[in-house]
Amino acid sequence: SNTTLPTLSLLSDDISCLSQPDWVLLSNVVHAFDTFSPVSEVQFIIEFLIKNSVDCQFILQQSQNIVNIIFQSIQSCISSTADFRIMTTDEQCSLVQRNMHGIWAFYSMVICHQSHMFDDWERKNIMTPLYGFDNVEYVKSITIRLDSDATLVKLLLMVLSFSSNCFAVHEDHNIKRDSLLMGTYRLFGSQNVYAEMMWKYMVYRYGYFESAKRFCELIKIMLDEIKLASTINDNNKIHHALVDKISEETERSLIIDHNKNIPLWGKTKT
Repeated sequence: SNTTLPTLSLLSDDISCLSQPDWVLLSNVVHAFDTFSPVSEVQFIIEFLIKNSVDCQFILQQSQNIVNIIFQSIQSCISSTADFRIMTTDEQCSLVQRNMHGIWAFYSMVICHQSHMFDDWERKNIMTPLYGFDNVEYVKSITIRLDSDATLVKLLLMVLSFSSNCFAVHEDHNIKRDSLLMGTYRLFGSQNVYAEMMWKYMVYRYGYFESAKRFCELIKIMLDEIKLASTINDNNKIHHALVDKISEETERSLIIDHNKNIPLWGKTKT
């Protein structure tokens, strides 16, 4: 296609339907994801493993370490948002229980793709001991369909993070203690703001028809990833135990320090 896409800018004479507050919020979202991005850390582990002779057990340990790093990254990013901070601690824990499994699965795919995890068989083999050859190959096939617009992917992750539910497996035996059970509507305000901003951004960059195609493909990718993650959650005991442990530690951290060490939008004062 010879279609020229409009450039993304914050100039005052932009013709987009994004308002100035929209641009500020979009900039904050991008900054938060960039600040807490684990790509360099994951790449360091990958390079170390492919350049050194290590046994399968050590590779398995490092693959679990990568899982933990990615999980902590997305949680830090979400915790840095104003929408998350206005929630009570119980509501924050409920949101983690509802969505972090699904969000983590999608975000992991994105980070592994950005870290060149699927570029060759040596890199792919790093995650094989934990997830198996077929699952790794399937995730690689999904990443091929991933939108090349990193900003769009970040906005989708933010929309999904404040969804009322973003996973296909429910294991909470204390559902009556879910602080958002009777107040799911409280999430809609945050979700709708990000969803509207995402659509405005897409229309600005690509026009209505192309935006609709990209949006549909992103949703299809998300559904495919959730389906795979649910299957892994049911059948992979090591992964299940690892994610449960990380989730428990995350909730405990929320209760203890209430995100005090995470700056708003990842911005530190200078």
